[in-house]
Amino acid sequence: MRMKTMTKTFFALGTVNKISISYREADEGKVMQAADLVKQMTESMDDRLSVFKAASEMSALNAQAGRGDVRISPDTLKILQASKEWSEITEGAFDITTQPLTKLWSIGESSRIPSPHEIRKAKKLIGYEDLVISGAGNGNGFGTAGLRRKGQSVDLGAIAKGHAADLAHDILSEHGIDEAIINFGGTVIISGRPKSIGIQDPGAPVGTPMGSITASNTAVVTSGSYEKYFIKDGRRYHHLIDPRTGEPAESGLASVTLIGPSAMELDALTTAVFVLGIQKGFSLVRERGLEGVFITDQGDVFLTDGIRGRFSFSDGRRVTDIRKQPQTAGA
Repeated sequence: MRMKTMTKTFFALGTVNKISISYREADEGKVMQAADLVKQMTESMDDRLSVFKAASEMSALNAQAGRGDVRISPDTLKILQASKEWSEITEGAFDITTQPLTKLWSIGESSRIPSPHEIRKAKKLIGYEDLVISGAGNGNGFGTAGLRRKGQSVDLGAIAKGHAADLAHDILSEHGIDEAIINFGGTVIISGRPKSIGIQDPGAPVGTPMGSITASNTAVVTSGSYEKYFIKDGRRYHHLIDPRTGEPAESGLASVTLIGPSAMELDALTTAVFVLGIQKGFSLVRERGLEGVFITDQGDVFLTDGIRGRFSFSDGRRVTDIRKQPQTAGA
């Protein structure tokens, strides 16, 4: 039977989202329906989670910081709970309350370097322990959430794409669609036959791969210092902020790509691993049972053992040139 490909592209969650589906011509109706449901779901999530929308749940939560709790819908509650758990697992390398620092730096919109006083002041507002959540968060009912101190704020932008991609995958699966690529702003889920996914060369223009991995029925997420940055006095200031220092992370890494079953988990952990650096990051990835590709500031590449047979360089270099494990922090 003749196969067709449908691609649907739309903007939500602050990024361009795309789903590409391969299907039999006879299934076109259900494919179109599923794609529309994915778009509606993602736009609804954007309405609930965006800190740039005054009526969103996140805006309400942040506005009430230090004043009291707000009512939170089941799905949003689930994301908040997962975010707090990953904040704990990573010992704050990923912290759901870093919005004051992110807003202070505004990298991608500004090239101003905050003063040490401004950074210290914003750092005092960081602390995932101050997010108090009540409710099941299992999809069966509403709950509440609140921030203990005035001026604190939460931004789910770091993991919202991953959660939306996971839900999109569920919608497609429920409609019997098993051959698709979901790409929500670089957070990717592959369904069906193995496909090649390019990994950006951190030192080259965006869109230039340094290598690729072959993946199927899994999520692939990358975080890198090349995404948003400015250079001042010879130093690169990028958007991945270390909550512990209040400044762009200096971990020796240029990018981290993780492969695993949950795109939301990978969204959180790529950020955390980038902040932690190569040694602690490798350990965390192994503990979570994930695979990864790590590129350092010096251009060295490290792979977890399980990905070695599925990785290749774009310039034809042999995979055997890659060292299996990091030897020193940041190297």
